[in-house]
Amino acid sequence: MKRIRSIILLLLSGFSLFTNCSKNEQADSKVNIYLVAFAGTYLEGKQIGCGDVLVSVTKNVLVERNVVESAINELLLVTDTDELKNFVKGPGLLLFQATIANETADVYLKGEFNISGVCDIPRIKEQLYETIKQFPEIKKVNIFINDKSLEDYLSLAGKGF
Repeated sequence: MKRIRSIILLLLSGFSLFTNCSKNEQADSKVNIYLVAFAGTYLEGKQIGCGDVLVSVTKNVLVERNVVESAINELLLVTDTDELKNFVKGPGLLLFQATIANETADVYLKGEFNISGVCDIPRIKEQLYETIKQFPEIKKVNIFINDKSLEDYLSLAGKGF
């Protein structure tokens, strides 16, 4: 009887160890997402192309995999206000994957951006890069959309204006 009890306890402790290891570590975290205020705004932030201002907005997010993924997902969800605009949006635009390794963030997006003019190009680029670069563990950022680098994608879009 003691032997059966010992085996059951051993199995239960092994199951407990397995379930604890397989749980995703989740935590709430404060992140900044960056939105655009048009030229002439009273808001302060980083000056970007076309005289616009990049403004940080702090959000609480649930971090499931990594902070970059959570921050970009939050950015994709943000809607415009009277003063702050989000240009990181478009048909079917979604975050496919975001990884962090060796101080490098690799971000893969799928879909298309709504680009209505040449000024939208620096808006999109700055919003994404600043949202990702805020984390001290990130020294280099690579962003891809539909398997093209963000720079190549935006360069092709810019040729249409």
